[in-house]
Amino acid sequence: MTLDALRRFALSLPESSEEPHFERASFRTRKKIFATLTRDGREAMVRVADPDELEELLAREPETFFSYGAWTTRGGALGVRLRKVDSALMRALVTASWKRVASKRALAAFEASSGG
Repeated sequence: MTLDALRRFALSLPESSEEPHFERASFRTRKKIFATLTRDGREAMVRVADPDELEELLAREPETFFSYGAWTTRGGALGVRLRKVDSALMRALVTASWKRVASKRALAAFEASSGG
């Protein structure tokens, strides 16, 4: 997935915006971060709620996914090397992370626009 594709997708989610976050760009809804992107656009971070899914991704694709140390074990932060990740999987991870913090109104808008 490219930097531009990730940015377009994240900002297409209802009520999403991009704001600086330390040395990164962050994608937020309701002021809550659901993904970040390094300045050079090589790596992103998403939050994964299920610890088993997180561990499975880290074990299955270590060249694509990496741990953020304490952020990963306590908060479910998953590092992603954008050049390596399958675009459909990255969209699914970003969507799931967004859904964790989105408002009911934004979730309803998303469901209506995606037909589901």
